Amino acid sequence: MRDYGKVSSEFWLDQNGNKWKVPTIKGRLKMRVPCHRALREFVLWRDGFKCRHCGSQDRIKLVADHIVSRRNGGAHHPDNMQCLCDSCNARKASLVDAKFQPRPDVSEVICSDGGVIDGTH
Repeated sequence: MRDYGKVSSEFWLDQNGNKWKVPTIKGRLKMRVPCHRALREFVLWRDGFKCRHCGSQDRIKLVADHIVSRRNGGAHHPDNMQCLCDSCNARKASLVDAKFQPRPDVSEVICSDGGVIDGTH
């Protein structure tokens, strides 16, 4: 099995050895598994705290969704995760993933102010 990297409360190290700072997010976090909070925070931050399907920016209702579900062999890794609101995440369960907007590659970070950071440097 491929080693994709690791998550800590301070940084994300991707498969290319790039080190990403995981920001602290104030407010309520929805987590089923508390140990994955840093990964969730990273995915929401990377996607600009915006639902990748409808554009909602209600932080309380945002979740880190697996594009290909874990049940179907999807990895628990940022390359396979996107920010969705509760509503779009619930609808996605009955739709084919291709109907949703693609999320940016992990090497591209979309900031909450709309700016883009190239993480390849």
